[in-house]
Amino acid sequence: MEDDRFHELMRDYIKDISNTENWKKYEGEIKMLELERDVDIQFIHPTPYRVIKSRLEGEQKCFINICSNELIKAPEFKAAMNKNGKLGQFWSLPCSLTPGRTELNSKGKQHMTYDVMFHPDILKMASTNGRFMWLVDSTAVKAIQNAFKVQLDRKTIKVLKIKYKGVPIYTVKYRSVIDLQDFTCSRDSGPGPRPRDIIITINLPLLRSAADADLEVSGERLLLISHTPAYKLDLNLAYPVDESNATAVFNKGNKQLTVTLPVLTPKENLDVDM
Repeated sequence: MEDDRFHELMRDYIKDISNTENWKKYEGEIKMLELERDVDIQFIHPTPYRVIKSRLEGEQKCFINICSNELIKAPEFKAAMNKNGKLGQFWSLPCSLTPGRTELNSKGKQHMTYDVMFHPDILKMASTNGRFMWLVDSTAVKAIQNAFKVQLDRKTIKVLKIKYKGVPIYTVKYRSVIDLQDFTCSRDSGPGPRPRDIIITINLPLLRSAADADLEVSGERLLLISHTPAYKLDLNLAYPVDESNATAVFNKGNKQLTVTLPVLTPKENLDVDM
C-alpha cells in the first residue's frame, strides 16, 4: 500500500472509471461475466434529492447525499402499539448506500461523502411531511454508522440548499485532422500522435447555466468549480493547450458542458516556456 507505483496505478484506475464511456463498458463487462455464472445483476445509479451535512468522528466534515432509485425496495408500514400502549404506524425504509469517498473542497481540505438511496415513493412522502423527512435522514445516518462502523454527530446535522455533493462525471476525447500531404513514400510518414484538440464533456445535471460555474484552463490543467450546486473537477491534461483560444459551450438540454482545447505544437509550447 505504501508503494508509489501502487498509488499511481490506483489514481489511473479512478480516473479511468470516472470516464462515462469507460464506466458503462465496465458495467457491461461485469454483467456479462456474472451472467456466465447464471447471476443477473443490476447497477444502481442515484437520482439526487437533497444533502445533509454532519461531522465524522466529531472532526471531519461529512456530507450525505439523500438520493432515490426505483430498484430500491418500496417502503412498508404496519399498525402496532408502542411501548406506551399507543397505536401508531411503524415504517420500514429500505435503503442502499455506497462506501464513503474522500473528496476535496475548494480550499483543498478533505471531507467524506456518502450516497444513501431510497425508493422514490419514500422521498415523495417525505417532501410533504417534515416528520417523515426526519425519519429518512435518521435512517440514512444510522445505516452509514452500522455499515461502516463510524460515528456521525447528529447534533450538527444541517440541511444544505443543494441536491447533490460530489465530483462531476466527464469524458475526454482527442481530435486530429488527417491531411494527405502528411503521407509520403517514406517509412516514417504519417500524422504524429499529438492531437489537434482535446474535447472534454462534463456532465452537470444540476447546473442551471454556465454562469453558475467557474472554469479555468492553464497550461496542462483544467479546473471547474461550482458552489451552487457544488461541483468540482480538477483535471490534469495530457498535452499543454492554448487557453486563449479555448471554447466552452453549455447545453441546457442535456446539462453538459463541452470544453474544446487546442493543443499546442511542440514549437508553440517551447515558445511559451521561453
